[in-house]
Amino acid sequence: MAKQRALEVEEVTVRLRAGMVSRQILTVWIERSMDPAHALNWAYAIDYPDETPDLIVSAGGNTAFANVLLQRCFGVPNVFIGSGRRLGGNVFSAHLTLEPTGDSTNVVMTLSPSNIDALAVAEAGRTWRQEAISSNRPLFCMACGGNGAGVRYRVRDWTRLGVWMSRIASELDIRWLVSTSRRTTSTGEAALRAAIADNALAYAVWWHRSPEPIFHKLLGAADCNFVTHDSMSMINECISAERPLVVVEGGHGRPDTRYTNILNKFTQLGFCLRVQVDAAFDGVPNTSTPANDHHNALAKEVLRRISIG
Repeated sequence: MAKQRALEVEEVTVRLRAGMVSRQILTVWIERSMDPAHALNWAYAIDYPDETPDLIVSAGGNTAFANVLLQRCFGVPNVFIGSGRRLGGNVFSAHLTLEPTGDSTNVVMTLSPSNIDALAVAEAGRTWRQEAISSNRPLFCMACGGNGAGVRYRVRDWTRLGVWMSRIASELDIRWLVSTSRRTTSTGEAALRAAIADNALAYAVWWHRSPEPIFHKLLGAADCNFVTHDSMSMINECISAERPLVVVEGGHGRPDTRYTNILNKFTQLGFCLRVQVDAAFDGVPNTSTPANDHHNALAKEVLRRISIG
């Protein structure tokens, strides 16, 4: 929204003190419209500004209650992104979700808001590639999540992924960039490392061995990005980078209907190609739908809803 209007943005860190207990009590507290300042200071470790803001924006379930309580303290519009947990959408001026909730304040997103600037990612990737990679072969990037969204990975699943990646490298004469994450687990990461052929790998960030904050550079450096299907936030980041994208379906179990519907929508809109581990892969797919157009349209709609600008 700050790209659409001249907004000064101040970020505030929020930590819910008592987890489940706080959420249960805060639900009642908000329903009964009890003292918001007292509730906020009891439930959260938060250092919010004394000066009244013009707008409150937050994302993620643990910030939902703080969002509402701050709105009641300051009396300004509030925007929330994600599941409202036990709260109805009417406590927000605009409630942004990927699927409709039926509430009058609901704004259905095509993509979640992202701080990724596709042009900046591409430029950072180009610079990093020139400095870090000596090979002139095409580069594919694999972003690995882990257990989540109904998907569970065993060691053999990571081995299977690594073998598949090695096969693609051999068949298409490409090299891999790899970035694992906390959810990959150290044993999963070790299995993946062991399974990828040495001559298939150009660069790897092994999170459990030596994490590096260069994920966006890897996305920008790659000619095609791959991401495991267990993390909607990682998928959203990869889409926002506006590079050809493949969502890789592996592991055991499957996402629920709501999650699958969102992936289906992404595929239909041309944001990504979805493939199973072990499937044949012929080359870089044509998935160049500009995510930035959707981000801009969402920002304009939210600003219209809350009458700012």
